Amino acid sequence: MKVEEILVAMEDLLEDAWNLPMSGGKRVVSTNELLDLITDLRNAMPGEIRESNDIIAQRDKIILQGRDEAELTLKAARAKADKLVSQEEIYVQAQQQAQEIIAQAQKSAKELKNATVEYCENILSRTAENLAKSASAIEETRKSVRKQKE
Repeated sequence: MKVEEILVAMEDLLEDAWNLPMSGGKRVVSTNELLDLITDLRNAMPGEIRESNDIIAQRDKIILQGRDEAELTLKAARAKADKLVSQEEIYVQAQQQAQEIIAQAQKSAKELKNATVEYCENILSRTAENLAKSASAIEETRKSVRKQKE
């Protein structure tokens, strides 16, 4: 069932419910039927809602992976620099190469982090838009249900 169909079914359930005398418009509704419809509604929510947690986890994983790669690159650069330092005649060259490797690793890590953040921001922005649309549709349906009550 789609969200709209479930909301219509909820409206029908309310409209067909038995009115309680002298209760100010309260009705008796089947709890099981309403709970089933709520479960269906949760299952019918856009996949973006469920995917948002996965996206956040992926973002964190990518950032950690980038940090790990940068750390490995830095360790490799330091190891190479230490080896070159032991050879006095090429000490200056080793220092320059080590700095270049470190700078490149930092640049690569920063680029990876920025790309990851931008990707996550785009996905989360689209998710937020979809959630806003869903919330708006739900609010309109609630208003319609309230009007039926009056």
